[in-house]
Amino acid sequence: PRPAPEPDSRTAHLCVSTVTNMLAVASRAPTLATTAGSRAAVAGTRNARAVSARPAMAGRARTATCTGTPSSHGRRLAVRVRASDESDTATEAAPKVMDAPPKSKPGVGKPPINPLFLAAGDFAAAVLITLVARGVAGEDVISAGTVAAIPPFVVGWVGAGYLAGDYDADSPNAALWGDAPRAMTTGALTWFSGSAFAILLRNAEGSMMLQAPVINEQVEFAGALGLICAFRAAVAIAKPGASDEL
Repeated sequence: PRPAPEPDSRTAHLCVSTVTNMLAVASRAPTLATTAGSRAAVAGTRNARAVSARPAMAGRARTATCTGTPSSHGRRLAVRVRASDESDTATEAAPKVMDAPPKSKPGVGKPPINPLFLAAGDFAAAVLITLVARGVAGEDVISAGTVAAIPPFVVGWVGAGYLAGDYDADSPNAALWGDAPRAMTTGALTWFSGSAFAILLRNAEGSMMLQAPVINEQVEFAGALGLICAFRAAVAIAKPGASDEL
């Protein structure tokens, strides 16, 4: 008979190693279980302490907040009172600076010279030149004819200035702003427009009368030009009733 085959040495060695490992794991199992249990117990204890400590900490925080709130409000109120007192003291100590009155731009706003002075100058020029024209024509200066001759020129020249806005409270007329050269220019424009109106009124008046009042028309119209310009320049130079800022 044949002899039995000898077992392989490698297989025997593998079996021995497997058995050894199994014995080692079996011997360590109780120790690992004990260690895991102890760790779980420690973690549970810590969690229990943390949960029990939370109400106490919250109570302390609330007590601190309630205790500190009045003092913090009191400090803020004291700081505000001090700041307001310091601001009032600084305001009283600071010198008051008087604002300079705003100066109006020439030709804009209320003029420094009262427009009534301009209207009075135009009226006086119309009356005076009519008296001169009546005298140059050889007529009685103080008479009913003079009284009838004056209204057309007064209404014509003063009316032209009124329609142009020379007598308004916010008049831009140069005479009311102290500008004499421009005042003479605006006076000439008033004379040109007022003369046409005066002629129409004089013709209408003559048609209602048997004889129109006799005047020297050359003196009347040429003299009126010079007088109106002169009176307006005089208002600009004299500045009646104007303040020192003009």
